[in-house]
Amino acid sequence: MKYGFNCGIWGNLFGVPCIVADRFLKIADGSQLKVLLYLLRNNGKSFETDEIAQALDLPEDTVSDSVLFWEQHGILPSDDNSELPPVNSIFSMPSAVLPESVPQKQKNYVSYSRDSSEGLNITPSEISDMLKSNSQLSELFNTAEKYLSNFNFAVQRSLVWIYQYLGLPAEVIIMIVSYCSSVNKTYIWEIESIAVDFKRNGIDSLVLAQNEVNRLKESAETRSFIAKIKRMFSMGRDPVTKQKRFIMNWKSEKYSDELIQLAYEKAVENTGNPVRLPIEYIDAVLKRWKEKNITTVEQAEKDDIDFKSLFKKEKTESDSVKNTESNDFEDEYEALWNNF
Repeated sequence: MKYGFNCGIWGNLFGVPCIVADRFLKIADGSQLKVLLYLLRNNGKSFETDEIAQALDLPEDTVSDSVLFWEQHGILPSDDNSELPPVNSIFSMPSAVLPESVPQKQKNYVSYSRDSSEGLNITPSEISDMLKSNSQLSELFNTAEKYLSNFNFAVQRSLVWIYQYLGLPAEVIIMIVSYCSSVNKTYIWEIESIAVDFKRNGIDSLVLAQNEVNRLKESAETRSFIAKIKRMFSMGRDPVTKQKRFIMNWKSEKYSDELIQLAYEKAVENTGNPVRLPIEYIDAVLKRWKEKNITTVEQAEKDDIDFKSLFKKEKTESDSVKNTESNDFEDEYEALWNNF
């Protein structure tokens, strides 16, 4: 289908009808206005969706959504006509059917390609009126206010946008807000970014939302744990796949930070190589401590002392090996650690 205007005797005059400025600036976003202005400017011509998208540097889906918006309000013809109707018939719809404020969840024309509430033109009084007539939106506001300390107009506008323009259920939005609050991501753009991802991925029920929140939490915990290990081990780059496998096993085994740090220090001490990360050595030390039910640094240090004492006791063949500072002892002790 092709879209466009035939402005007749207007010729190349580029004007915006008052009805658009008076009635639609509140509810039309930037992309929708761009498409309309482009078609008004090119009156008498018709374009395919991909042509409009290329001219405006917009995704084709965004253009299609924008066209659908204007079709729903009678500004663009909705039938595939080779003859473009004259402009006076396009803007002659009765004013009684035009929206006075933000519409109630009209999913059939809402553009889901938008990723921000920034272009939503709505006033505090309009939000107040909406809360009076919509119990679900009112409950959403009441609950969200408990999670967000700075519940200002920008936040309220954002919730309206997520609820009405993205079309997410109130309970799903509450779960998003709750999650963002739990991980200290309470900026508007952070909340909206997750809401847009939910919409794009079809996460529109409480069960799906809970599963996604659990996945997000697990992913965040994984990134945090890896970052912590990098700091402990003074790693200048991300761990490779093999190293990450060991690190994730430490996370699942719930080794304490103190034991991991001590195991790293023991590994560096006994391998003598602080540059090349002895990941297998560290893992072996942690496994040994787990097998012996060692859970504290004190227990691990004592075990190390006992291990050295036992090793020295077994070396009774000559007086020379009884010297704890001897190089022979240190070499054999290191070899034993490397093979245990």
